Amino acid sequence: MSRSRLAAITAILAGSCTLAACADGGGSAAAAAPSLTTSVPAPVKDVDTVTWNLPPGEPPTLDPAQSAIESVSTPLANMCEGLFSFGPNYERVPALATSVDHPDDLTYVIHLREGVTFWDGKPVTPDDVVYSVKRILDPKLGSSWIGWAERLRSIEPTGAHEVTIKLKQPDVLVPNFFATPAFDVVEKAFAESAGRSFGTAGHGVMCTGPYKLASWTQGQNITLTRNDAWWNTQVKPKVKNLKFTFITDPSAQTAALDSGDVDGQFSVPRAAHVRLKDKGNLLFGQSLSPTFLSVLNQKGALSDPATRQAVQALIDYKGIIKSVYQGAAQPLRALVPPAAWGYGKDVYQQAYDALPQPAQDLEKAKKLVAGSAKAKQKIVLAYTTAIDEESRTATAIADAASQAGMHVQLKPLTAEQYGAMFASPQARAGVDLFLSSGYLDFPEPLTYYQFFTTGNFYNFAGYSNKEYDTAIRTAIATADPSARAREVTKAQAIMAHDLVNIPIATQYVNVYYKAGLTGLVPRQNYLYVPWATTLGGKG
Repeated sequence: MSRSRLAAITAILAGSCTLAACADGGGSAAAAAPSLTTSVPAPVKDVDTVTWNLPPGEPPTLDPAQSAIESVSTPLANMCEGLFSFGPNYERVPALATSVDHPDDLTYVIHLREGVTFWDGKPVTPDDVVYSVKRILDPKLGSSWIGWAERLRSIEPTGAHEVTIKLKQPDVLVPNFFATPAFDVVEKAFAESAGRSFGTAGHGVMCTGPYKLASWTQGQNITLTRNDAWWNTQVKPKVKNLKFTFITDPSAQTAALDSGDVDGQFSVPRAAHVRLKDKGNLLFGQSLSPTFLSVLNQKGALSDPATRQAVQALIDYKGIIKSVYQGAAQPLRALVPPAAWGYGKDVYQQAYDALPQPAQDLEKAKKLVAGSAKAKQKIVLAYTTAIDEESRTATAIADAASQAGMHVQLKPLTAEQYGAMFASPQARAGVDLFLSSGYLDFPEPLTYYQFFTTGNFYNFAGYSNKEYDTAIRTAIATADPSARAREVTKAQAIMAHDLVNIPIATQYVNVYYKAGLTGLVPRQNYLYVPWATTLGGKG
């Protein structure tokens, strides 16, 4: 499923200037769009220890079942593996499985790699694979990865090195999950023995990946050490030890990176970009992340299409890109960003180009408000204060709304309150608009658009459109890429017309590491691939 930044307040960002102030003076120098990095020199030198910071703070667990949050997934991606992994362009590459057969629309036969062992030397078996998948499907565990299995009929061992998955209905999304933590394999005996302690500092985990857990000193750090018995002999990690720290304060993060006390970090505070850009490697890459407004209340002011159209028209998209994101983002015409078009790109491009270019038009907003009694009613806009970009974006929207004759009341949320918005109808009570950011697990637009079908758990506003539902259902069962893209874009156009949500921007993923290191390219898939295996010393 797609991930929300609720789980990953990955960028607890600094800066307090208003939108207008940041767009002038010294702020403009930092607003130029950064170049995107798609390759860097490979490392040639071994490094004993790299210290890496986790901006969200200490992970609550290292259990793959809970790896929908970035404080967990960032270290765990180097420890635990699934059946497949993602390549640089999100192509599926073999990992614990060498191949998969798809003899009919409902069947996947997984061929497991022979000779793979867990860190303790015990062999990986089909029973371990089936146990790991079924464990995540246990509702008592509370794993969000359970969502992939809506159409699952069975998963069972069917040979000495074979597992077979049967579906109740065709679902083109399923193979993508083979490369996510939904299929991370843990040692059955170890996990059963650990029980509820599995993944904790006191008990740890047992996986197969290139790094294994060496120590976890709660409140201080987690250290991984290289697994020299890793099955992938074609890749020899240059970094021997990977030490994770838990600095959450943006100013402290900046100071630690600047001084060299910390060697690297994903999601660097934007206030630190100018300070760090010439000191080491501050790199940017395309992401699968949208920032958008969700309509939560279809009965209040936003029940009138004119109100939703006015909100869309009053947003200063260019100003937000320039000053809030300092140029490290692009405006969005649709909810799913272009980087997430994993197939049928010509179809998606044509449909995307047909949507209106997002641009602020205060005069249009004023006219819409003047002709709508609903638009003059109070609109409550909720956002998280834990992400500075979203605080500033929400403030900018409220200021522009006031200019258009609308009354937008801001409702700031703590990180805890923000998380509750995704799980509790009570937490959403009284909220009309919700500003949030998320990311897709892989480049498949369906992973977001399916959430707005009738009755979906994440369809918080209760939006219902039969044509939309039909298009999404058809797409999920359509294997042909171009045909599937046509169905998805049909739903996308319906959503854009109905303004179920208002897309704002897609921000770039960023990473910083010190000058003596090389090899790591910023990609969204660092959450699911062993990114530390690409890192090492320069020549």
